[in-house]
Amino acid sequence: MQFYAICPKGVEGLLADELESFGATNIKEHPTHIAFEGDLKLAYTSCLHSRLANRVYLCLLDDNFDSVDELYQKVNTIEWSWHYDFKQTFLVNCVARKNKHIRHSGFGGQKVKDAIVDYFTERYEQRPSVDKENPDYRVHALVNGNQIKVGIDLCGHGLNQRGYREEGGRAPIKENLAAALLLRADWPALAEQGYDFHDPMCGSGTLLIEAAMMAAKIAPGLLKPEYAFKSWKQHDEALWQEVLTDAMDIAEKGKQGLKNHFYGSDSFRKNLPLAKDNCQASGLAEFITIEEQDIRHPKKEAISDKGLLLSNPPYAERLGEEEQVTQLYRDFGDYMKVRCDGWKAAFITTDEQFAKAVGIRSHKQYKFKNGALDCKLYLFEVTEDNYYKPFDPTKWNRDWENNLAEGAVMLKNRMRKNMQRLKSYLKQNDVSCYRLYDADLPEYAAVIDVYENEVHIQEYMPPKEIPDKVSRKRLQDIVRVTAGLLEIPEVNVHLKQRQRQKGKQQYTKQSGDEDFKVVYEHGFKFQVNLKQYLDTGLFLDHRKTRKMLMNDVEGKKFLNLFAYTGSVSVYAAMGGASTTTVDMSKTYLDWAKKNFSLNGITPYGHSFVQSDCMQWLEEQSGERQYDVIFLDPPTFSNSKRMETTFDVQRDQEQLISLTMSLLAPKGKLYFSNNFKKFVMEEAIGEQYQVQEITGKTLPPDFKNSRNHHRCWLIQHS
Repeated sequence: MQFYAICPKGVEGLLADELESFGATNIKEHPTHIAFEGDLKLAYTSCLHSRLANRVYLCLLDDNFDSVDELYQKVNTIEWSWHYDFKQTFLVNCVARKNKHIRHSGFGGQKVKDAIVDYFTERYEQRPSVDKENPDYRVHALVNGNQIKVGIDLCGHGLNQRGYREEGGRAPIKENLAAALLLRADWPALAEQGYDFHDPMCGSGTLLIEAAMMAAKIAPGLLKPEYAFKSWKQHDEALWQEVLTDAMDIAEKGKQGLKNHFYGSDSFRKNLPLAKDNCQASGLAEFITIEEQDIRHPKKEAISDKGLLLSNPPYAERLGEEEQVTQLYRDFGDYMKVRCDGWKAAFITTDEQFAKAVGIRSHKQYKFKNGALDCKLYLFEVTEDNYYKPFDPTKWNRDWENNLAEGAVMLKNRMRKNMQRLKSYLKQNDVSCYRLYDADLPEYAAVIDVYENEVHIQEYMPPKEIPDKVSRKRLQDIVRVTAGLLEIPEVNVHLKQRQRQKGKQQYTKQSGDEDFKVVYEHGFKFQVNLKQYLDTGLFLDHRKTRKMLMNDVEGKKFLNLFAYTGSVSVYAAMGGASTTTVDMSKTYLDWAKKNFSLNGITPYGHSFVQSDCMQWLEEQSGERQYDVIFLDPPTFSNSKRMETTFDVQRDQEQLISLTMSLLAPKGKLYFSNNFKKFVMEEAIGEQYQVQEITGKTLPPDFKNSRNHHRCWLIQHS
């Protein structure tokens, strides 16, 4: 009899070895499955005992086809009545790859279903029914190029669903992948030698339970011994009971002789009851200890003399989590050295940098897929000979240029060139906050702004076709090169992802950190926050604009609309103007007041107004007059405080008209915005004197930037 079994990617070789141990012959590995031969007892044994397969199929067709009609004919000629009755319900699952005739799996499944239905209709004039929820049997069709393989599912459910786990907890690992990790870590041999087992981040307890089942030689299917082959016409119930009874006897003896100890712990308290319930459901709770423990604050004593630690630590799944997760792996390394000295250890993770952070040399790695994520299992000997000091992000890495990727070398050269170009300008103008890089290289699409001894990096959202792993590696290159060139520790580099901000997003906190820093610009002090918001509190591209305004406002009345954190108002006040600062956000107005205070500016002669700027302009009705106005609106806004939305392109004429009604006859309006596609309405140019002065307002570090403002000087005619 011919069979095939499917399993997670990276597990194929292990599954082939497992099937061979069951007595399978003529085993062949394929990219999507393992084909093998054997008798009916082997089929039952594979379903009951396989720790690695997802499903096992009896193969009814293994052939080539050159058209949809030929596929239909080959499936239709299978003697389906030998296997099932027309009264039984069925369901077809199809996986189709690289075939010009069957371009998607749904179409392939439909054709296979039609062939089966027509088989019974032609011979018995009875049409079998399809049941998508609970069919009596499942048909599996695998189309790979011009090859077609059709089988009937002997399992009826995924073999990884052992029956002991109702819930998976946070980031659960599938049972058959857990078993594969244990096999790669040589757990069966270690268990025979009396090793203990430990998972310090056990989650729902999957690795612990699989390890205990493996050590006790408990067939993984014993908790859920209900299989689809029981409704198959060729099923041999006596043979199945023989296989089942043998497995139960082996399991009982295995539990009685189990001497290994299994220790699980987790810092996430909600995982503990779940893990204990799963252990109880597995029938192995008496052998497994579960306790609350944070690896950052471990007990000082060793767990035992010898054991295997195997775990599935967290991965960095969102931007900006890398440093937090990296620190966890450093703590993990320290934990192993304290509690598992002399042990063998292994863990699975997505990033080599995390593995390096533990500070223990790995002697072997294996590739796996954990769901859609590319991962590696790292094996370790926890001995002092293998310890090394991992990279410390709190200190400048003097070896940052070693083994740079080719792209990272190009990035380094470009950034170094930018630094050289800006060197004299920064020194002569007392500038310590500037733009160093703005997506100069397409592969490294990010904005890098320097704030004295810290750096703010905004990554542009990568195209969907770029794999996450590639994007993360490039981002790591940016951080490494930036920190290295500027001779600062990597903890001083702050990451955010830049994308078009819509509505309230532009005011949304990016983290919960209240981490403010005071920086200098032209001798003035400003408070910035490099962690909490998408924008830092100081628009660097307006550095030259701010100084231009300061030189033009002495003894005048100055109005700052959409003022943000009031940096332009600070310059105006220091230039001798009385200022009015208007913004809708109390947070930003309070920030502006702090900037005033930092520069020793008394509040007298200056006012701060919390209001929707459009509404405030309408309320003034031209009653007040200002000599100089700075107007820098957002591209779009729909805050809760606003009754309507604001769009700078759509609303420009009304906005400028209202603003000009407050401008003195010989006054100046500096109008700026960051909308790349902005087009000034002709009506504005016909009514007022309009001159674009963007070139005069851009500092050298923004001349080649693709993200800077445009600026116009508008005056009454």
